[in-house]
Amino acid sequence: MADRRIGLVLGAGGLTGTAFHAGVIAGLARFAGWDARTSEVVVGTSAGSTSAALLRAGLPPADFVARMAGAPTSAEGRRVLGGLGPLRQPPRQEPAAHRPAAPGLIPSMIRRPWRYRAGIAAAALLPAGTVAMDAGVSWIGDLFVKWPEQPTWICAVRLDDGVRMVFGRDAKASMREAVMASCAIPGYYAPVIIDGHRHVDGGMWSAHNLDLVAALGLDAVVVSAPMSTANSLAAERSTLVRLPVRRQLDLEVARVRRSGTPVVVIHPDGRLRNVMGANPMSLDRRAPIATATQAHVRELVRSGHLDAIVSGERPG
Repeated sequence: MADRRIGLVLGAGGLTGTAFHAGVIAGLARFAGWDARTSEVVVGTSAGSTSAALLRAGLPPADFVARMAGAPTSAEGRRVLGGLGPLRQPPRQEPAAHRPAAPGLIPSMIRRPWRYRAGIAAAALLPAGTVAMDAGVSWIGDLFVKWPEQPTWICAVRLDDGVRMVFGRDAKASMREAVMASCAIPGYYAPVIIDGHRHVDGGMWSAHNLDLVAALGLDAVVVSAPMSTANSLAAERSTLVRLPVRRQLDLEVARVRRSGTPVVVIHPDGRLRNVMGANPMSLDRRAPIATATQAHVRELVRSGHLDAIVSGERPG
């Protein structure tokens, strides 16, 4: 495993998505024998950007679940996290002005609608959010003196022209700025200014941005997909909401596989979707989601779903 080039893609998903990523990262280490800190490249979008930052800061995999559960972390985890406090519920949003956040983009969307993804259109048409991102991810600045040396790509959208920005690959920013921009949900969080431009949630382009790894010649890619669904035919309401995410993910998976790279996707099955619930910003579900996701990964290893990355014997 040490000489294999494995990429990790951490998708969008709000607070419950962060807990899902915690269970995936911990489960991969415990049951598949793969420490995600060794990823050749990490792509983080929205909620996935915070998990990507913690990985590149060196947080041990088991401590991801401990942090979600409010349990003690390892000595190494405490060293990495320092004085980082517990996760907090985002503040209540103040009323926003009832005007589009990016009115200058609207004429171009009307003339050439095929050029713009639905998420980009939504970001432009929604009013600008009013909640400042600083309080939510200010801790990122305490973990990084500079950008990680290992490839770490944080995805956001430049609001005024709808262009995807890949910080760490195509654009420069501090890790704190990049994560703030990647997590700035349109209509809720205020856009984040970087280099004089407003930026919003990278999930408005794609919940995963998996296509970024298509030409890297990796030995395998693991996708943690909290907003997707493992059962696209299930009739439950939450699955209907997840279907567009799953369809886009399937297209990106196909593209990466055509490039010759195996892809394994970890997305919630019916039991896990029930644990996650319908509100992605529910902080009180973080512990059961992280625990249930870790158990889900164990079952995927047992079934052979993760054979592309499994090291050693499967758990009994």
